[in-house]
Amino acid sequence: MPSRFSIISLFCAALLLCSSTADAYIGPIIIIGAVGSMFGWVAAIGVAVLIVLSYPFYLLYRKRNNRKQGKVEEAAAEEVEESSVGT
Repeated sequence: MPSRFSIISLFCAALLLCSSTADAYIGPIIIIGAVGSMFGWVAAIGVAVLIVLSYPFYLLYRKRNNRKQGKVEEAAAEEVEESSVGT
């Protein structure tokens, strides 16, 4: 006498084997969403690459501006010293 589990398993297997393909219409809304999602990924990767490539230039810019700022501060300090010595 077959068990209840094996009968259910055979029934499910027969049902799966006899099923036909499912045809469904996928409208343009799904495609628009997929294209928008892909555009988001491409934009995110592009921005990440741009940041990685531009970071060394940013560091050079900061270094150059810090040098200029240091020269301005030195000149201001010299002017303060000269004005205090002259009084």
